[in-house]
Amino acid sequence: MIRGSTLFELMQPHVDASLGEQRSLGVLMLGVQGLRQFNIQHGYESGERLVAKVRALVTAALRPGDVVAQVGPGDFIVLLPGIRDGNHALLAASRVLRQFEQTLDVNGQPVLASVAIGAALCPDHGDTPDALCRQAEAALVDARTSADRMAISPAPLLSGAIEPAELREAIASGQLEMQLQPIWDLKAGRICGAESLARWQHPLRGPISPSVFVAMAESSGMIAEFTRWSINASLQHAVEARRRGLDLPVSINLSAAAIAERGMVEHLVGALGLWGVPPEAVVIEVTETSIIADFEKGADILGRLNGEGVLISIDDFGVGNASFAYLRQFPATELKIDRSFVTGMLGNVRSMQLVKAMIDFAHHIGLRAVAEGVEDRPTLQRLAELECDHAQGWVVGHPKPAAEFFDALRVVA
Repeated sequence: MIRGSTLFELMQPHVDASLGEQRSLGVLMLGVQGLRQFNIQHGYESGERLVAKVRALVTAALRPGDVVAQVGPGDFIVLLPGIRDGNHALLAASRVLRQFEQTLDVNGQPVLASVAIGAALCPDHGDTPDALCRQAEAALVDARTSADRMAISPAPLLSGAIEPAELREAIASGQLEMQLQPIWDLKAGRICGAESLARWQHPLRGPISPSVFVAMAESSGMIAEFTRWSINASLQHAVEARRRGLDLPVSINLSAAAIAERGMVEHLVGALGLWGVPPEAVVIEVTETSIIADFEKGADILGRLNGEGVLISIDDFGVGNASFAYLRQFPATELKIDRSFVTGMLGNVRSMQLVKAMIDFAHHIGLRAVAEGVEDRPTLQRLAELECDHAQGWVVGHPKPAAEFFDALRVVA
């Protein structure tokens, strides 16, 4: 097992070759999931044998010139010299993952090992061993909750360039802004709500992607602080809507880490009282992934919120790896159909059929159906014909600062 400077010494010649010869170097971070629990149940010796078998299977799936190094009890770095691009790196990751579709024999006992893989590319995502490892590890965090258990770093060096202290300063100094995106009632033909979306305009770096700073908040232990800011900023907009005589529920996104935070229910309920916002004016949006991360705890927390009168929305419905079984216990009031089904559905019969099936399914179990990613009026019209309840997307409106959002509503009215 190697770490730190020894690992970087191993990687540096490959990084230098990538930069000098202008060819890509793939860096995969592979993690064995559930290893700690396996050690508790079966013993550390069995755990070591399992990890050894994992390494052998990984090596067998790679090319002769690729490098495998163990960097933790169940973590490996894989170097892929001379690959073409990020898709090539993901193909290699896919080959590795296929090795684990069959059970392994560990001390005479069949074991189904679960692994996840994060990928980064030199020079696209970094030009030093440290930066590449951090980017691959950040991708591994995403891969652990992904349906196909692999992910590639989304942006070159950005997440590494922003420090947690900068996010804390952004919250304290007002750099963060909660913008509003309208939600359209397809039956009434009017705006019926708004989704609250965090935006960060960094004074030096410009706009920072929410996927970067939300992930940072989760990984740095700042998710509670960020969630408190998010809730209060959203409720301020709900208050402004009511002051203007608008009946517009505000939707607030909560990540899996935010849901798991101790005292989250109490904080939200307390904030509703503080701002004087009725619970039914708030919709909490959670993804399928966040639901199944810890289903029993998530269902309990959201059940308590729903018991207080807060509405619950399942976001990105249809792309998670959860089953319909969780809906029996989950206190949802609406399903948001993922944009991947809605965008381009007019030119794809299968997508159209799936959207119709999800709308019908939502109605059959007493939930409202909301289509995301609606980009044109023909799609909006077709969704109305399919009896979808609400729609959201660029054809309805882009996210806007709250003042612009409310002023635009006044003009329409």
